[in-house]
Amino acid sequence: MSVMNLTDIGMGRPSRRRLLGIGGSALSLLLAACGGEAAPAAAPAKADPTKAPAAAAATTAPAPTAAAAAAAPTKAPAPAAATAPVTIEILTRDGVEAPTGHSQFYNNQAKKNFTPDSKITVQFVDAKPNVGEKLFVLAAANTLPDGSWFGVVADGENGREQAQKGIFKPLDDLIKQDSRFEKNIFFKSFMDVLAVAGKQYAVPTHTHYGTNVLYYNKNLTDAAGVKIPDDGSWTIDEFIEIAKKLTKKEADQWGYWPVASGFSEFGAFWVRQFGGEYFDEEGKKLLIDSPEARAGLEWVHSTVYKHLLIDDINRKIEGAPLNLTGQRGLFAMGKLAMHNTTPGLVAEYKKPNQTEVNFPVGIALFPKGKDGKRGTQASGSGMGLTKVDKQAAVWEWLKFVSNKDNGVEQVFGGAGSPGGRTDVWNDPKLLKERDPIYTTIIKAFPQGAGTLRLPANFKLGQVNTAVNAEFKNYFDNKSSLADAVSKALQAGNELLK
Repeated sequence: MSVMNLTDIGMGRPSRRRLLGIGGSALSLLLAACGGEAAPAAAPAKADPTKAPAAAAATTAPAPTAAAAAAAPTKAPAPAAATAPVTIEILTRDGVEAPTGHSQFYNNQAKKNFTPDSKITVQFVDAKPNVGEKLFVLAAANTLPDGSWFGVVADGENGREQAQKGIFKPLDDLIKQDSRFEKNIFFKSFMDVLAVAGKQYAVPTHTHYGTNVLYYNKNLTDAAGVKIPDDGSWTIDEFIEIAKKLTKKEADQWGYWPVASGFSEFGAFWVRQFGGEYFDEEGKKLLIDSPEARAGLEWVHSTVYKHLLIDDINRKIEGAPLNLTGQRGLFAMGKLAMHNTTPGLVAEYKKPNQTEVNFPVGIALFPKGKDGKRGTQASGSGMGLTKVDKQAAVWEWLKFVSNKDNGVEQVFGGAGSPGGRTDVWNDPKLLKERDPIYTTIIKAFPQGAGTLRLPANFKLGQVNTAVNAEFKNYFDNKSSLADAVSKALQAGNELLK
């Protein structure tokens, strides 16, 4: 299955991920790695999540304000110590031994800050070809790890299906019994994604509001005498005019290069900028044929073929720093003035002594779409319990990896987007030492990130692949929008039956 994966550090860096799906600069990224052996068994803990607990009470409380977040404790409680040393096995995305990425951060934090206090050793298992597929294989062989990465739109995107099938175990009893765990501090729109049939199966590890963060080359904007409002207080019409001023064809300098199509993440952003939707609320029907969705897709097409902001939507990049490709590569070469993706790239562009770019990078909220609308979609990943033998120890790990300290520090530790908590996104250290874009986003979306609509039958990857294949023809200027919408709608809805 193929799906646009931009929930970590953005686009462009070649890795061991397989490139599947839609082609061009909007290729899907699936993560690769290797498996491991199951950990030795331990005595069962008191709570048994294999029983069917009552669902945790739904919360409609508003997200905590910046003031409330600031008043919260800055140091998370130490994990409870196990009565005797115990080892747990956690399946995670590829990269435990990599120099950057989520899994290397978890591995380092476990050794440095978790195991010494808890007496719980965490053995991380790289997933190959991705977490979703690997977890299905382990479940079939009855060799599940104790806990696992919970994929949503990346790493196999199978977490919700696996929860329904009983591979992930509900956390509701553990949450209710633990007075130190603050469920309401997490972004509700993403906690809802990690719940199935009213039961909570995972906690967020990293979260963002979608691909609505604009990165721009300050040297180029200064030279052109243009000012980018970092708070997003401008319109897409003004954006086009500025992008034209930043385009200098004779110098191979381009104003903007969109990631065309890219459902579900980029595609959902584009259509929501104009008031459209990808799926209906039930996840049983595509809505890409609405006038609003069509307007969003047409706007993306116009940036290339009407306004000529990039010379080739499928441009091949060679010679970029760190062998980067796509939009990120051309941007690093100083030849692309603006590109947008998730906030994951803040960690890369703003870290000390980075070697990706040699110019100051501005970071802004993407301008308002039609009628003042802003595209947003909750996204990210989580972790959950997959075997009950050592559930008490796994629960201590889940609380640790999702706490405020780790939510902040993962941005500094090469793990991309922050933790899925309001107190993380309003953290003074994060705003001062990286960028204020996080609190800018919080303020721009007082109701929280947009809901993440997913197929009721869990066929997100298949639907994305079918839809993106049809829209690629449109964005390559080889078919009309009407033809692409008709064929994508037919193929996608057939899969949703």
